[in-house]
Amino acid sequence: MPEIIDVHTHFGGPNLAERFGLGNVFNAERVKGKVVTNYRGLPAVTYAAGVSFQEQQEVCEKAGITRRMMSNSFAVEVFSRETTKPSIEAAKFCNDDIANTVSMAPKGTMWGIGGINPLEKSHVKEAERCIDRLGFKAIQSNSSWHGRFIDTDESYPFWEWAEDRKVPIFLHPPRVPIGHDQQMGQYKLDELVGRPFDTAMSVARMILSGLFDRFPNLRILVAHMGGGLLPCMGRLDFGWRLGFEGLPEHTVARCQRLPSDYLRTNLIVDTMGFWAPHVKEAVEVFGADNVMFGTDYGPVPLDPREHIDIVNALDVSPADKENILWRNADSYFGLGIKRLQIDQNL
Repeated sequence: MPEIIDVHTHFGGPNLAERFGLGNVFNAERVKGKVVTNYRGLPAVTYAAGVSFQEQQEVCEKAGITRRMMSNSFAVEVFSRETTKPSIEAAKFCNDDIANTVSMAPKGTMWGIGGINPLEKSHVKEAERCIDRLGFKAIQSNSSWHGRFIDTDESYPFWEWAEDRKVPIFLHPPRVPIGHDQQMGQYKLDELVGRPFDTAMSVARMILSGLFDRFPNLRILVAHMGGGLLPCMGRLDFGWRLGFEGLPEHTVARCQRLPSDYLRTNLIVDTMGFWAPHVKEAVEVFGADNVMFGTDYGPVPLDPREHIDIVNALDVSPADKENILWRNADSYFGLGIKRLQIDQNL
């Protein structure tokens, strides 16, 4: 069986918020047979695959996915906002839940991605615990935290730690994107448009603020093919070329190179998006060595086989398809797939 590593899957244990003491924080109710949450005025359906680990395993195996990276997309950011406990307690609780989820999968088929707030220095210790004690392979940050982006001075201790330890970072949008109060409660616009552009704003700020010049060895995996970043790259470039002379000092970009120059040196993206032209563009822009297979399965319970078919239909070499489907993830996360293959065949 060919290897396929899904770098973007989510699961939260049953009644996670209630077990943390937040009660029905998502205002969940059953409507016409569906579980509908309504958090901060943004309604969403919770699908069975998001809360049934067994269903996830069966669907992914049937689709041909052999290994998965597991994270919880929103819990740490939401719980730390709503609790009266220290925010690090929310991170520890959610990360322990991820560790429990990983323990339910056959050994060597699933690894955890821990969640922390990079704007809080105390969370660096929790990131260390995730890597050193829980055995996770990466750390996740949401693209904004409680209405603030993650390129400011408060984030520097975390980025310094991540660069020094060479820890992979997964950037994922929050449950409630910045700008959510601008009529995003309609048509799922918070999810379909707001979140990808929260990601785009976050990454644009990282580039323009000079974060990647300060920490040049960071390589960040950005969910959803970079969110809304690619359509904006030409504008970032022309803005930088025109310069910032005459503008207030705090508005002047600090990056040393053309913004698009940072795409291949500091960013990696997954393939989640369900639109073949965008996957093709991501491979063209970032290079096949900087694209990884991801489905967002669980919260987005569409057949993962659709994502695999999009990759296999790309007009690239078989070697590049292998890189996208598993070799890039093996290298980036340090999974040691060859050794695992040998052990599983003994």
